[in-house]
Amino acid sequence: MHSDFRLAFRALDKSRAFAAIAIITLATGIGGTTAMFSALRALVMVPFQYPGPDQLVMVWSGDYWPLSSADFKDLREKSTSFTDFGAYTPRTANVGSGKPEAVSSIVCTSGVLRAFGVRPELGRWLETTDDEKGAAPVAVISHALWVKSFGGDPGLIGRAVRVDGSNVTVVGVLPAAFEFSGPWVRMDTIDVFLPLSLQDDSVRHSHWLCGIARLRSGVSVGAADAEIKALGVQLSKQYPDSNTNKKFLVGSLRHFMTRDLSSRVWMLFGAVSLVLLVACANVASLLLARNAQRQGEFSLRVALGATRGAITRLALAESGVLALGGAGAGLAFALGGMRLLRAIEPIGEARRAAIGFDAPTVLFALAATLLVALLAGLPPAWAANRTSTAAIVRDGGRSAAGSRARHRLLRGLIIAQVTVAFVLANVAALFSSSYLKLLAENNPIASENVLSGALNLNGTRYEKSEDRARFWKQLAERLEVLPGVSAVGLTSKLPLEGGSNTNALVNDEVYDPALQRFLVERSSVTPGYLRAMGLAIVKGRDLQLLDGEGEITGVVVNRTMVEKAWPKKNPIGELIRGNNPGKPWYQSRVVGVVEDVRQWGAESEAQPEMYGLPRDIWGSRVFVIVRSARPASQLTPLVRREIAALDGELALTNVRTMNAVVHDATKSSRAVAGMVNLFMLTALGLVAVGIYGTLSYHVLQRTREIGVRLAMGAVYRDIFRLVLGQASLWVVLGISLGVAGTLALSSALHATVYGMDRLPVLPLVLAAGAVGLAALAACWVPAHHAARMNPLVALRAD
Repeated sequence: MHSDFRLAFRALDKSRAFAAIAIITLATGIGGTTAMFSALRALVMVPFQYPGPDQLVMVWSGDYWPLSSADFKDLREKSTSFTDFGAYTPRTANVGSGKPEAVSSIVCTSGVLRAFGVRPELGRWLETTDDEKGAAPVAVISHALWVKSFGGDPGLIGRAVRVDGSNVTVVGVLPAAFEFSGPWVRMDTIDVFLPLSLQDDSVRHSHWLCGIARLRSGVSVGAADAEIKALGVQLSKQYPDSNTNKKFLVGSLRHFMTRDLSSRVWMLFGAVSLVLLVACANVASLLLARNAQRQGEFSLRVALGATRGAITRLALAESGVLALGGAGAGLAFALGGMRLLRAIEPIGEARRAAIGFDAPTVLFALAATLLVALLAGLPPAWAANRTSTAAIVRDGGRSAAGSRARHRLLRGLIIAQVTVAFVLANVAALFSSSYLKLLAENNPIASENVLSGALNLNGTRYEKSEDRARFWKQLAERLEVLPGVSAVGLTSKLPLEGGSNTNALVNDEVYDPALQRFLVERSSVTPGYLRAMGLAIVKGRDLQLLDGEGEITGVVVNRTMVEKAWPKKNPIGELIRGNNPGKPWYQSRVVGVVEDVRQWGAESEAQPEMYGLPRDIWGSRVFVIVRSARPASQLTPLVRREIAALDGELALTNVRTMNAVVHDATKSSRAVAGMVNLFMLTALGLVAVGIYGTLSYHVLQRTREIGVRLAMGAVYRDIFRLVLGQASLWVVLGISLGVAGTLALSSALHATVYGMDRLPVLPLVLAAGAVGLAALAACWVPAHHAARMNPLVALRAD
């Protein structure tokens, strides 16, 4: 076998251009699949680096609802399935004084960090005593914040730092490699962990906590789920007013964190695997055509005693040498691909770092190399086995060169490449049109003239709702008089980035704990918000200051709520009430109807929503919306100046135009569409090379025939049409099979492509056009060369 590889290397060394094309082709496939496999491992297969990651679970109320504080405390005290069980809620914290920095933080019970099973790099975790009412304020900070803001000073433990305008003692520092993973903070780097006190909280109607736990050794997710459900039944009997029919569930953290991403990453891995198959078919067809021209060499080897097996081994050795060369170059391609994947959002920092070469990724690259050697080498080896040894010796390779078996195999490989390229082109067209549709559906709020930013009023200065309301009122008044500003609004949540919802009673509905009322998104806004966002009032009027006064407040609702609550009625004047026993905790009357905007992401359907001006329930986090003809770069410093004039320890964070908000909300779809288009273009390039090489070989084999046709009076157009017709047949067959393949994949595509109800015709047409153009470009040179052939030279060809 060693001699076969030596001979293969010498033969390829004599055809360096051929070898370079084949190696680059294989490197494209091997490098792409290796890079995508690394991303698959980092994002889906091994998304966490915690000890015993499969023991980490989420605890939910209802169908993936947050927990109420009282329910959490009961479940924590009565459950036996967990070693650690905690709850958290995210928020933004202002760290430092003078020029504070807004960082992502979590307010959590002591069981949250312990559940992850890691040790702090310095100090300790939060303790149960830290959760108690009146305990000294403490914090655990991230390694990144420790290094960036405090110079990595080990003496920071036990010292106080300013957090939200108060002195907080740092008691621990997280390990450098730790990444907090959980709902609501999926791609954020959490820099500060603060204790959450629930000592006096007995509310069961308000669901705002995310539960996370670590299973005891030997306890399965199913067993923990059964126990929590049984405890839920007990609580429903104990608290019928709030917990009747309330269910709880336990689910794997890994499943929850990867369920949305998993299908798309697997789809991308499947797409790049198709590119690898095209590359293998491409090199196999090039080897077939090359070996056909070496039949003279093979006849000499047979005459000197070489067996058919020896010829087969030589063919496999050549594909093996090319595969090894492709693997070497593919490593460089893979490194570049990994850098590209790390740059794609949304991916957390720890997951970016995990995309790289590790032992499983290297083993995968080796396996891919072996697969490539077999797939690229088997067709030439099979063709060599199908050729009669006697025919090789008798004809000196001439009849073998044009053997029907080899021609059929070449045609089959080209048709297979066209089929795969068509499927990829159609998938690329589907994802591209899906992304454009997504942008169009969210276009009403996309504007470069609307600036948004977040403020967080935490700490003792803003403990009371009236203090927060006073600040928002003062800020709105200051911003409204800035030069060039046409509208200013404040809101408790931005479109597309989640929010807060509540059960509502409408029409003649009454509170019944056994019935699940529909959820309504509740947005606290100032009167100028809808105008600042550019949302049109379609019925009734906009909010006014008086709408926030009295027992019954005025609200504006969206179209979806009207369709759900009052499909055949005029909604103006209708009453909305809180779904709770006794006196409703809120009552609101509809004064207007506004266009829909999406709340829970760009791809989610708009939910029923109401906008109101509550006086006393402003939260600590509010978004500032400013509409102005001024560029954002000029407007931002003015907004920061007005905030600093009111409170110098507040940081305006996440400053973006609404166009950028939509851009961020659609970045996942944009990344997928871009990747699939890249794979499609690569496949089309490989197909073009394959068609060019195979058609050139066919022209070479039909040289004498073409010479006869030219001698008999055929003109340029006739020969060009003859050659082009041969290639067109391959392309049409490939596209036909591609259509069948796309139809077979339609159910999988329906689950992955946004807005795809059925397989549309336009992407099929675009895919056929893309493949047809690539094929036409590849066919033109061989067809032109054949049509311009000198008939005297052609007739003398051997």
